[in-house]
Amino acid sequence: MGALLAVLGGLVLHPLHTTLTQLTYREADGTVEATVRVFADDFRAALKGKVTDSAAVIYLRSTFALADSSGRPLVPTWCGIRRTGDLLWLCLRAPAAHGLSGLRVRVGLLFDRYADQINIVQATYGGRRTALLFTSGDAPKPLP
Repeated sequence: MGALLAVLGGLVLHPLHTTLTQLTYREADGTVEATVRVFADDFRAALKGKVTDSAAVIYLRSTFALADSSGRPLVPTWCGIRRTGDLLWLCLRAPAAHGLSGLRVRVGLLFDRYADQINIVQATYGGRRTALLFTSGDAPKPLP
């Protein structure tokens, strides 16, 4: 029991550095919507100041990328930010006429801030759900 309490105590003292990106294919307009969940204090630190739409877009364009199966970049447009408690939800949309299968994804948020940063991507399309995991130095990864 004492060992368990020591481990749990260590978890409380050390914050978890993660983001979660949810990719959803929007058939109605042939786009992929990316919703990135990030801790507000971590994101504010990465921006080195106040979280604004323009600062968020600039940062995301340098740390998040989508490309089609041939490697051609998809150009995302900003669709907003919302806050829920200590979390921010950042939204981007990009054209994906052929769906999500084969899209190449790169999520490098906060790697410049935290050595233990982990970025998780969950994609829902074609009746299935898949996940990708990114750690520092990872190259773009394809969705199956």
